[in-house]
Amino acid sequence: MGMDRWTGELESSPLGRPLTCTVESDFPVAVVHVSGRLDLGGLPDLRAGVRDCLAAEPDVIVLDVAGLAVADDECLPDFAVLCCQTCVWPGSTLVFAGASAALVASVRRHGADLASYPSVAAARDGADPDAPRYRLREALPASPVAAPAARRLLGQVCRSWSVPELIEPAELVTTELVANAVRHGGGEVTLTVSLHHGCLQISVGDENPSLPRPRASTPADENGRGLLMVDALSEDWGMTCMRAGKVVWAKVAVRT
Repeated sequence: MGMDRWTGELESSPLGRPLTCTVESDFPVAVVHVSGRLDLGGLPDLRAGVRDCLAAEPDVIVLDVAGLAVADDECLPDFAVLCCQTCVWPGSTLVFAGASAALVASVRRHGADLASYPSVAAARDGADPDAPRYRLREALPASPVAAPAARRLLGQVCRSWSVPELIEPAELVTTELVANAVRHGGGEVTLTVSLHHGCLQISVGDENPSLPRPRASTPADENGRGLLMVDALSEDWGMTCMRAGKVVWAKVAVRT
């Protein structure tokens, strides 16, 4: 697979030097360079940058805060919540680079127990470069052919990655997520599949930011049961908004 490299700059903060967030993605590690003054006004832009990183599902997200100055301690709980929400995302690990001991301690007090490295280089070295990479990322057309194509891809990767026991539930979950993205999303559909410790992480992105909601259905309903099935077949699942749409994900593992 090729490497995805992209950068985006976000500026916000009415006080002092504006917050600048530069995102550098080079799979399997993505780095979010954050500098300037962090206050409550700047958190939404930082949140957007981190979530865009999550959509690409790198193994490690390095939050480089060496140039960050906390303008208001009142924003630390919200900053910690952002870190906690990122940690929940399966398949990606969030770590600090260049964080002060006080910032790390404050964030950990609020529930985000992140590893901390003195520099971005050290954080990159902390990721295992020799670990096998089980990852598929595929753009699918927003048309009825997308779900069958995704189903075939899941069967192929499960066999290739030596987890044939996951084929049936993974195919069902993927088919439903892709079909929902085609039916209710917009624009291109992106399927990302990765394998972590025997568990498949399946993510489907589309360009519609509206989040789906499971709803009760009757046996006569032709639609509406899809997310209930995803919930039944998955170890865990969830969704999040991005700047350019949303991602719905599910974890599929062998049931014991």
